Amino acid sequence: MHQLTANNDRPGRAKKRLVVISGSEAARKELASQMAELFDNSVEIESFALNKGLPHKIAHALVLLTSSRILGKCRDLIDGSCDVMIARRTLNFAHLDKLYSIPQNSSLLIVNASKQTADAVIQQLYEIGFINFNYHAYFPGSTVNNNIIDFVITPGEIKLVPDEYTNVIDIGSRIFDITTIIEAVQSLDMMDVKIQEKINLISSRYMSKIISLGLELNLKHANLKLLNDFLLKIINSVNDGILVYNKSGTIELMNNIASQILHLGEESNILFESKNLNQNLYTFLHEDTLENRIVQVDDLTYLFSKSATASTESYLLTIKNVRERINMENQLKKELKKQGYRAKYTFNDLIHRSTVMKDLIIKGKKLAKSEFNILIYGESGTGKEIFASAMHNASKRKDGPFFAVNCSALPDELIESELFGYEEGAFTGAKRGGKTGLFELANQGTLFLDEIGDISPKIQSRLLRVLQEKEVLKVGGTKNIPVDVRVVAATNKDLFDMVKKGSFREDLYYRLNKLYVHIPPLRERREDIELLFKYFLVQKNGFDLKLMDEARNVIVNYEWPGNVRELENNVEYILAIREEDWIDPSILSENLLKQAPVIHDPDAGLVLFVLRSVMECNKKHTLIGRAKLLELSRGTQLKLSEQQVRRVLGWLSAKGLVQISKGRVGVRLTVAGLARLDRML
Repeated sequence: MHQLTANNDRPGRAKKRLVVISGSEAARKELASQMAELFDNSVEIESFALNKGLPHKIAHALVLLTSSRILGKCRDLIDGSCDVMIARRTLNFAHLDKLYSIPQNSSLLIVNASKQTADAVIQQLYEIGFINFNYHAYFPGSTVNNNIIDFVITPGEIKLVPDEYTNVIDIGSRIFDITTIIEAVQSLDMMDVKIQEKINLISSRYMSKIISLGLELNLKHANLKLLNDFLLKIINSVNDGILVYNKSGTIELMNNIASQILHLGEESNILFESKNLNQNLYTFLHEDTLENRIVQVDDLTYLFSKSATASTESYLLTIKNVRERINMENQLKKELKKQGYRAKYTFNDLIHRSTVMKDLIIKGKKLAKSEFNILIYGESGTGKEIFASAMHNASKRKDGPFFAVNCSALPDELIESELFGYEEGAFTGAKRGGKTGLFELANQGTLFLDEIGDISPKIQSRLLRVLQEKEVLKVGGTKNIPVDVRVVAATNKDLFDMVKKGSFREDLYYRLNKLYVHIPPLRERREDIELLFKYFLVQKNGFDLKLMDEARNVIVNYEWPGNVRELENNVEYILAIREEDWIDPSILSENLLKQAPVIHDPDAGLVLFVLRSVMECNKKHTLIGRAKLLELSRGTQLKLSEQQVRRVLGWLSAKGLVQISKGRVGVRLTVAGLARLDRML
């Protein structure tokens, strides 16, 4: 897989996207259809063909390319947020029956888009048993002796076949092989579905498709032995054991790996009569229920998965080596870490100027190097999760996963299943196959528990056990699972006071509070306020705005009970209503203005002029704004500057004496402003 760039801003829980790019339209349709059938609407799928053009830039998706040649042609259209995979393809088994009518030793011209792809088709035909033919590769620009060719074979590239040939057989565009499909699952797997269950599901669909194709071929051709050999060549190329049997135990299909694992020879036709099945396995195979089961065979552990085939009278059994499955799951977890389940922030992302924050960052870097649990205290909106993320990236676990969960946002039952996972059937509505909890997924990484003070006594007890024993027990489970996770907890509550009142376990408090960090509120580090304000302005607007002195005084002296989060919200409010490239008190939110510091009154004559001018224009229904006031002042001794007009209007707006509106409304005198004007006249 080719990772174009690291992606730190993937969408959180949106539907996964898969984009298929092929060289031809025929291949595009076939491959898109294959993936849509396998993933069953669990993934958003788009597909493009180079000969039709790519209509837009592609971002936040897994991109499957049918050849490395295509990567060179569309690299600039693929955003760095994408994962890019050069897919492996195999023959489309649904159309290969067309080749059985070709006489042995015929000369076949294999037509495809390039020498590489034409040779690949020849190799794959040879591997599945079409060996008694003379193959010749053809692609645009190549030449061939027309007199020696008996038939032309093409995988969906009819347009590339030279006009002089008439015996043309289209075997359909090649499809993705099982390895490519599993790798796609690795990249696209979603958090709320167990990795093993997803792999089993996709594998079962793929195998069921092969088996269904084999049954269709049986109906079309009398040579059953030839077709069975053909089908066995295909299923014997799979690493898992595959066995199809009916309810009476008659074996309908079996590959070599299943035969080896179960010690079933060619003479074994009735599965239930085998003496090599232990009692546990015999019972499982004989039962009507469809499920997964772990079984020991010859001191090795296997996962047996049973599902119904298209015929309800038969079962499809897949047998997977558990150790190999565990290795694959570990690999998939590593892929998940790469795909976005990681800490996004470092200490360099903490915008600050104050000494208190400088000292806190130095302390945070030191604490990050330890393996002890950490408790972060801070008011709402101070950036506790960002600080936890930075500590993870400064720790020895930086290459491991980082998961965050807000404990106050989830009900008791849900947070239990999220943290610890559950077994299948643990409760009503539990998913088939169960669920892997965050403690397992965060293995060798960091788990951030925000608002830890809101968890119930039941969850406190379970969390304490995990921290003490380094083991997790799933809901409804019977086996403890070892985990290696560092917990960083955060709260805006006084946990020690909660301990004294009996609402928080004392032993859990000391388990969490091994290392302690306090993030000060904005009002205790006012040097950072304007810096953060400017940072959000540029980040959200693309460029800075001039901050007038009166507005700056309001912003810096405001108490900011919501801290950085509230500051960011106010920047968004200002950007939504502004009309000019400066910020004065007239466009600040009401919350800020309610606590605004006292601003020295402007000259009384200036206030009188502005109030009177606004009143007269309002009576005449004439628009008045800053430009109009400047114009009117030129006929007086005041001769105001633009800055003076802005300042006095900001003061009048903050006092509630005028209302400054967008568009054609302009400045209007309020009731309070009219009363002030009457007193001044």
